[in-house]
Amino acid sequence: MAAEGRGSLTSTSMRQSETGTSAAASSREPEARASLLLMTPRKWRLVCFFEALVRFLKPLVPPLPPVDDATAPPVSILVVEYWNLGDLAILVPFLRNLRRSFPQARISLLVQTGLESFLEGQEIVDEFIPVRVPWAQHFNRWRKYNPFSRHWISLARSILVLRSRQFDWAFSGRMDVRDNFILWVSGARRRIGYDIGGGGQFLTDRVKPDLSRPHRAQIWQHLLEAMDESPNPESGGFRLRDAETQQARSFLLSRGIPSGAFLIGIHPGARIPTRRWGEERFAEVARRILSETDAHVLWFSEPGNSHNVPRMERIHAVSLDFRSFLAVLSRCRLLVCNDSGPMHLANLLNVPVVAVFGPQRPEWFGPRGPHDRVVIHPEFSCRPCFDYCIFDQPHCLRTISCDEVSDAIKDVLRPMEPRAPESAGALMDELTLPI
Repeated sequence: MAAEGRGSLTSTSMRQSETGTSAAASSREPEARASLLLMTPRKWRLVCFFEALVRFLKPLVPPLPPVDDATAPPVSILVVEYWNLGDLAILVPFLRNLRRSFPQARISLLVQTGLESFLEGQEIVDEFIPVRVPWAQHFNRWRKYNPFSRHWISLARSILVLRSRQFDWAFSGRMDVRDNFILWVSGARRRIGYDIGGGGQFLTDRVKPDLSRPHRAQIWQHLLEAMDESPNPESGGFRLRDAETQQARSFLLSRGIPSGAFLIGIHPGARIPTRRWGEERFAEVARRILSETDAHVLWFSEPGNSHNVPRMERIHAVSLDFRSFLAVLSRCRLLVCNDSGPMHLANLLNVPVVAVFGPQRPEWFGPRGPHDRVVIHPEFSCRPCFDYCIFDQPHCLRTISCDEVSDAIKDVLRPMEPRAPESAGALMDELTLPI
């Protein structure tokens, strides 16, 4: 590690990591863990035990080659984000800024198997390295670390692939000892990440988080700032192919939806049960939308999942493959949903969102568009529970009423010019927001 450190001590964070953190910085680490991770003392003890174990075994691992010229731009960059679809959507602004800062570098993304196609054609990633990391596949704590899981084999194979690439730089914005460990075993010469969740010994550049900007998109961007880059906070967006846009238009016309119809999407699903507000509540919101506007409601669901679509005129069941879903979602003027992946996808497509939040913190993972609204009861002190609800049901969600969600929808639509009513209720014209 001494040879490794000599060639790369260029950034402020790097100098701090190798020369020793100051007493003031050390005192802020527990504050950062409490603020950004809510890490309990028990979990921190487990992290420290893992670090001690690896520190004992570390001398058995061949040392990594030093950085020859720390001022030279990287030729190859690894980004580690192997979790879920919403996490990838949050990552997009970082990837766009990374590409802008290092246009000649080859950028590789360690991504969950099956999600590689999401960023294809965006020109921000050159290589996708699929992996199934055991602790990212299951919700049950035992299954996450089942030593007999075949996903350990997938992880080992992917690590061998990473080491063969001999990356110059590697990034992780997870603030997680497990991700920092993966950065280290990848063999990357320069490893940039946060050490407040443990694993500082695996990094060459230990970045201190900005507690005033806790959103996960901002946490990713802060890594570039620590490398003396100036990321554009508004850099994001998602590019759809012309063929996909045309297919979306054709799909809507095939359902009898006029080309100029005002579309509101409703997505009642969420991967984690404790984040689901309830289909019957979304159905009631849809009925109110139809009674008060001339909108067509697209009721989204994943292929293979059966949902009770309300049987009302101008409600259309939509169950499409992922890329087709994105294209149809881009035609919507509003999406009403849970705290879920589709919420983040709507943000990338510049579609306004009304999101119902329960166990998670919107300041960490919420939508960030100027017209977005979050419906939440902030008085629940158990938030965030990280989706392991301590009650028999998520009361933080169950106490949110249809009136509150309907009011948030009206608040989004209010700036739009209504046209003359054609039937009972006020009929709203199309939104003038960009798609």
